Amino acid sequence: MADDPKVFISNWGEYDRLRYEQHAREVFKQMGELRAASQRNHVDYGRWLIASLLAVHGGSIYAISGLWNSTHKLPDSGIPDLMAGVGWNLFGIGFILVAAFMAWLNFQSAELHYSRWSDPAILYRTDHWPDEAKTDPVTATLYLAAIFGLISFFCFIAGAMAVYRAIAH
Repeated sequence: MADDPKVFISNWGEYDRLRYEQHAREVFKQMGELRAASQRNHVDYGRWLIASLLAVHGGSIYAISGLWNSTHKLPDSGIPDLMAGVGWNLFGIGFILVAAFMAWLNFQSAELHYSRWSDPAILYRTDHWPDEAKTDPVTATLYLAAIFGLISFFCFIAGAMAVYRAIAH
């Protein structure tokens, strides 16, 4: 394909060449802006979200350990529910770490996607436009990170319910 003279827009008619140049310039510019915004926003938002959920689960485990050692001794029948609360929060920590990994994969996939589109040769060659991928790891990892984050949140709710049962005994 590289030997085909049609891939070089300098061989085209003026109207087609100008239209292509304008379109390619705009795509190239937009992908560079999206890449920069993606880097800033993904890192900041991901860091905040992961730290918040880890703090919530860690704080819950700390609070439960305080209940265990409190002067108001829980009845022995409440201990299994208290331990279930700890278990749910530990699972929540595990799920938020998986969500963090998915968010990292999302960031890396977006970087690769934008890098494929940042080839300046698209400004003057038609054969340098990236092929459409058959898979979409950017969207997949975005949704997986959100799903694992929500599972982590539900683990927090389940842990709180277990602790409430322990205290209500």
